[in-house]
Amino acid sequence: MSLRPEIHFSSVFEHCSLNNNFQCFQGNPLNRLNLHRKSLQDIVQHSQSRFLPFRQFKVLFNQEKKQPVWLTYQFLFENTNEQKLTIDQCEFVLLGIGSRLLADRSSFVTTTEPTKIDSKLLSKFLLASEPTPDEYIYFALSIPNNSTDNLPGTYMELRPLLSQLSVIDAAVCGQGRALLDWHTSNQYCGKCGTSTISLEGGTRRKCTKCNHIIYPRTDPVIITLIIHADKEHVLLGRKPSFPPFLYTCLAGFIEPGESIPEACSREVWEESGIVVDTNETHYFDSQPWPFLGGQLMIGCYTYAIDETITLHDSELEDCRWFSRTEIADMIQRGRNISLDKNDQGLRIPPPIAIAHQLIYNWYSRKTNNFKT
Repeated sequence: MSLRPEIHFSSVFEHCSLNNNFQCFQGNPLNRLNLHRKSLQDIVQHSQSRFLPFRQFKVLFNQEKKQPVWLTYQFLFENTNEQKLTIDQCEFVLLGIGSRLLADRSSFVTTTEPTKIDSKLLSKFLLASEPTPDEYIYFALSIPNNSTDNLPGTYMELRPLLSQLSVIDAAVCGQGRALLDWHTSNQYCGKCGTSTISLEGGTRRKCTKCNHIIYPRTDPVIITLIIHADKEHVLLGRKPSFPPFLYTCLAGFIEPGESIPEACSREVWEESGIVVDTNETHYFDSQPWPFLGGQLMIGCYTYAIDETITLHDSELEDCRWFSRTEIADMIQRGRNISLDKNDQGLRIPPPIAIAHQLIYNWYSRKTNNFKT
């Protein structure tokens, strides 16, 4: 089975720049085997299994080939190195079954052309429980901090690495990082405090005493572009921790009992003092964000009723309305990977951030009607 439709190996930075309705970390082509998960012991030694090592959430990366390093079970655990890893030292998570091309690209020709959808083949792919000869079983694993390894490649932070990754690499690395982060944060039961064990390919954990089952969590975050009543200005803010000259959309966690429009309204008012119309809050897109414990960024547009800015808390150091002309310059700087370090012009986040896509989508539209 070939890769899923619309998936390819082009640069995720370039693909997001050309497609303002595509978000970095989307486009994961793997079948996650939700219907057929087995214990890790049954499949980790499979000849078609491949492993992506992480250490302290840094991914093993081949800087020459500009791609993550996938290794076999035999290379990791049966190598005759003086200090070899053991399987019990590592945390594993099953990512899924997918094309061999994810790991073996010697015969692959890069293309940005989408593949055609074959619903019968896609259904067969999603129901599969074993890899075909053209597929691998993909895992992420966490190398313990106190072990020594001589694995080929360099451990690198995922976020600054994104400008070098393909669409697929970003999505799969993001999936692995988020799951390994979740495992690290849930070694003990939240009910009784006893240690937990990993089950079903690392997709859940179970308390060894009270049998409480813990599932991976994703925290919903709204990120909102507020449009002025004149439809020619948008509201952006910056925190003290941001890089110099960077402004972005306002964002915050959705609290229990809140709808998306209600969370947008509350967060926007708390940070900027702007009152928005919850009846005119419209969904744009969502972006998995595998950092800070794993989040789902929910992008929205909303319209301001009162345009007077009042910084109610200390979360933002500045917040202001930007004209369409100003936004045009900020977009260009946000897309310029080679921007001069001495450039003091204002900018927005790069295209791999949903904030950039929200802003660019507003800027490029001839109409400001965002109703879906």
